[in-house]
Amino acid sequence: MAFAYEPLHLLLLLAFSTHLPPISTTSTSTTPLASTPTTLTTKPQRLVSKLIHPGSVHHPHYNPNETTRDRMELHIQHSAARLAYIQARIEGSLGSNGYKSNISPSLNGRTILANLSIGQPPIPQLLIVDTGSDILWVMCTPCSNCDHHPGVLFDPSKSSTYYPLCNRLCSSKGCKCDLSDQSTYNITYADNSFSSGTFGHDMLVFDTIDEGTTQVSNVMFGCGHNMRYNSDPWYNGILGLNNGLESLASQIGQKFSYCIGNLADKNYNYNQLILGEGADLEGYFTHFEVHKDFYYINMEGISIGEKRLDIDPSMFEIKENGTGGVIIDSGCTMTYLVNDVHELLDKEVRNLLGGSFRQVQVENTPWLLCYYGTISRDLLGFPVITFHFAGEADLTMDSTSFFHQSEDNVFCMAVGPSSASGTGGEVSLLGLLAQQSYNVGYDLVNQFIYFQRIDCQLLID
Repeated sequence: MAFAYEPLHLLLLLAFSTHLPPISTTSTSTTPLASTPTTLTTKPQRLVSKLIHPGSVHHPHYNPNETTRDRMELHIQHSAARLAYIQARIEGSLGSNGYKSNISPSLNGRTILANLSIGQPPIPQLLIVDTGSDILWVMCTPCSNCDHHPGVLFDPSKSSTYYPLCNRLCSSKGCKCDLSDQSTYNITYADNSFSSGTFGHDMLVFDTIDEGTTQVSNVMFGCGHNMRYNSDPWYNGILGLNNGLESLASQIGQKFSYCIGNLADKNYNYNQLILGEGADLEGYFTHFEVHKDFYYINMEGISIGEKRLDIDPSMFEIKENGTGGVIIDSGCTMTYLVNDVHELLDKEVRNLLGGSFRQVQVENTPWLLCYYGTISRDLLGFPVITFHFAGEADLTMDSTSFFHQSEDNVFCMAVGPSSASGTGGEVSLLGLLAQQSYNVGYDLVNQFIYFQRIDCQLLID
């Protein structure tokens, strides 16, 4: 990727007004504008997993020699691949055949990872968090082609609490069935990598909020015995969090929440996932629907500062042919909007910045809107961008969520058109950068998603 600078203009410090709601300094939630479903006043013990973002020093892919530009290029590549996969799955060009067989994005690990342990004795696992997948699977011994995985592979024969899921009735830890009688899964990924194996049950071990541990028995998961991937994974499997019956979210309480802090801070250590009744369902909420295994939310408009863009709400709706709509996703870093909406937003940003900043043209990525400057120095007064959802729920983004620093002296808008994937799809996708500084809660029973602007550290203290 190469940058070509337009003739230099005088750089001016922006002096826009901003009305971003402050990040909470206490763990008290904002009172919703609509009636919330009944919740417990005293939260039960939480099932907690620390989350590791791709730029973290704790991520297996962390490279201290990786430049800001390197990270940006990888984020764009991964996000575009994720978008293309989702569009193809929605449009039906990625099919399925047989029980638990589906096509998913490539297994490259360039996304949020979760830590938990499985079995007795417990074996730590590092798993890709995916709100668009419906099963939990881990690499297990014996395993073909399971190279470069972190830690020790899970061996079901050495766990005193493991028992297989057999095709015949068999539901106790003493249950045994031969390989030909075990329920199997086979998942093929978009880059022709795959995972296949057998289903079983075992105990999961989570951290608690007070640095202890707690156990959940009889969780169903896939034990992967045969792998193929096209790049070093440095993870142990996938943690599926959609609303499918076999997903971990459905098996444990039908509630979960995740909190994402500053993705540019390599030392930030407070990103977390909470499962079950202890999940944080706080703040303003909006209804969701599930289509093609993805969480869709009803977006109604976009504002920049006090100005509401002239966008027809129907541009965010799911069409009769199943295309369109707005998906909130854990596997994509950037945000994508349907082309007509992106064009309006892009035009408004150009109007705000064009007179003070010189634009940067990015080779091979013509849709990426970039300028010469630094976010922390030059965009202190940039107005907040607000995504409005049904139920009067808002997701607000300051300059560090709406833009990303692409080089030491270049920043780019972290929102692209849905055509950026090269497929011309019509779905909009809400990525992780837009979810920074938020705790996002999912109530699978009542079908609500909650947005609480907060410093994730407050959920741990």
